[in-house]
Amino acid sequence: MQQEMLKESMLLDIFPVPQVNPIEMSTDSLAYLGDAVFNLYVKLHVLKDLKVRDLHRMSNKYVSREGQSKILNSIKDLLTEEESDIVRRGINSKGARKHGNDRLYMESTGFEALIGYLYLTNRKRLSFLLKEGIKWVEA
Repeated sequence: MQQEMLKESMLLDIFPVPQVNPIEMSTDSLAYLGDAVFNLYVKLHVLKDLKVRDLHRMSNKYVSREGQSKILNSIKDLLTEEESDIVRRGINSKGARKHGNDRLYMESTGFEALIGYLYLTNRKRLSFLLKEGIKWVEA
């Protein structure tokens, strides 16, 4: 367990710490960050000694709007009121509406906003929710 925490600490220390207030950031900016964080998380999760084409195919089941919507719906009951509010803001954001009323796209934007917010505010909580959500995609 201690070795795992050390590895996680080392990984997180390579990234710069943005000097922003997550509460004041636009929801679309949180989703932008969340998209990047989630993409890296999934790529590390599926990483094996395979062809890149196969890795890409494996990661798509998580990173797609369907996968992200599924993860969000699997963790909804675990979210705090504050986290649920971030998701609602993401679902209703301008960026989420750029594909019309595509419910899956809107939910995936809400999920990405949550990931971005938690990356900036509580990485331990982010880790817990991602691990719980990934289980549902793999089931």
